[in-house]
Amino acid sequence: MNFKNINFKDIKETLKKACSKALSFVIEYKRYFLAALVFIIMMVVLFGFAGSDKKSSDKSTSGVYASYKESKNEELNTLIENYYTAYAAGDTDTLATLASPISDEEISYIQMYSQYIDSFNDLQILYKRGLTDDSYIVHTVTNVKYKDIDTAAPGMDFFYIEKNEDGALYINNLYCDFNQKNNIYEMDSEVTDLIALFLQQGDVLAKEAEINKACEDAVAEDENLNTFLTVTLKDAIVQWNTDYKAQQAAAAEEAKKAEEEAAAAAEQEAAEKEAAEQAAEEEANAYSGTVNSKANVRSEASSDSDKLGQVEDGTSITIYGEEGDFYKFDYNGTKAYITKDAVTVGDSTEESTDEETTEEDTTTTATFAAGDKVTLDSTVNIRSSMDSSSSKVAVAYSGETVEVVMSYAEGWTKVKYGKKEGYIRTDLLQ
Repeated sequence: MNFKNINFKDIKETLKKACSKALSFVIEYKRYFLAALVFIIMMVVLFGFAGSDKKSSDKSTSGVYASYKESKNEELNTLIENYYTAYAAGDTDTLATLASPISDEEISYIQMYSQYIDSFNDLQILYKRGLTDDSYIVHTVTNVKYKDIDTAAPGMDFFYIEKNEDGALYINNLYCDFNQKNNIYEMDSEVTDLIALFLQQGDVLAKEAEINKACEDAVAEDENLNTFLTVTLKDAIVQWNTDYKAQQAAAAEEAKKAEEEAAAAAEQEAAEKEAAEQAAEEEANAYSGTVNSKANVRSEASSDSDKLGQVEDGTSITIYGEEGDFYKFDYNGTKAYITKDAVTVGDSTEESTDEETTEEDTTTTATFAAGDKVTLDSTVNIRSSMDSSSSKVAVAYSGETVEVVMSYAEGWTKVKYGKKEGYIRTDLLQ
């Protein structure tokens, strides 16, 4: 090329005009350029995170597309072998250490089914990779020898094997055939999707067809095996299912009954405690009265209630409280009711012996200094004044403490009981 003939000035002008036009175009349609830029940024972020998640997880479904492998893993083989040995023996305790979780319903089923099994023979363990590198989708092929049946029945089982927290392989029993049919435990959808994909693979379908054909041939050759599988075992499973449901219903009923009995016992205990507390309070607040005319004794605070007997004029009674127009009182050791009109409250003889202090007593009764704290040996009434017939301010119980405000020669002591103040016979403080 001959650079001498090129007019650089013209080129410069042309480029300048082109840049100006491009800039004007960008400015005019800038909102479209900004939208495109935002979209590109979002895609970068989205796929960046997706790539990050993929890197951080080792989960993959690619293993199901690989061909079956016969297991050479000693730990895996031992796990499966021990499972079948325990299953044939009905040893559900051992099974629970190999497969987890295992429901009560499945345990019951195994205990029933294992009664018919003599042994599992010719075990073949085939596997593909599970969702993770240390998990396995396992198909086992066995010849099941049933008791008293000459011909063994070929069969296949499915297991999903993972590692536990200690790094040991175990059978994740969430995905066992029993749970998949009965939905006792919730399953991880990722694993169930993987299992569904596994079951669609050509080599899996071919192996299942092969085992089904072998089982059909065995049944055709041995009438006893045919009768056992189509009648005996089928009927046994139906009966087990009926019995198990009945047992569960009975257990639920028993649990409900036990719960109701426990609630009733708790309610009775609470009622007895409340009654005892009420009786103690009534005893502490009891006062005397005298029947002023012959009167009927009633079972309730009502003239329509049952008549328990009668009390004669002049009879002294112990009153525990009031209910409407009746006094609650002691009638031959039973709480009963008598109309208020038939009772005069107070008994001078009883008051003089129980709550009033004689002049002679005051000379021997100890006095207390202000501020003394006294722990009560019995339940006592705290009165509003130095009079046993005065109203009660409170009831102080045995073991509680009162503070002395002042002791009086009349045989009474003013005390503080919580936020209340009142009078207690001084002799009751000793």
